[in-house]
Amino acid sequence: MTDITLIRLCDLAEIAEGAVLKIDVDGRKPLAATLLDGTVHIFDDTCPHAEESLSKGWVEDGRVVCPVHFAEFDLGDGSVHNAPAGCGRLTLYPAVIRDGAVFMAAG
Repeated sequence: MTDITLIRLCDLAEIAEGAVLKIDVDGRKPLAATLLDGTVHIFDDTCPHAEESLSKGWVEDGRVVCPVHFAEFDLGDGSVHNAPAGCGRLTLYPAVIRDGAVFMAAG
């Protein structure tokens, strides 16, 4: 069995329901997090199409919306909706909550 290393991202209290929080982690690309129906969702902060920060966007109907071209990314599976041609999926990361803090697995 392999040990999993967890990277601390933020305090759970920093993530507001329906808002998008940008998270900078040393040596990694920026991440973003939101709380939706009590579940933490972690994903790449950079839109796959416009290279814009998704933390400048908003959450609507279970999707994070890019503020540039209004591409929508499903927070359940990363699929793209209402996006310009060639826009790829959003990468999602599993969140681990421990002692009031949010972590993700290193990999």
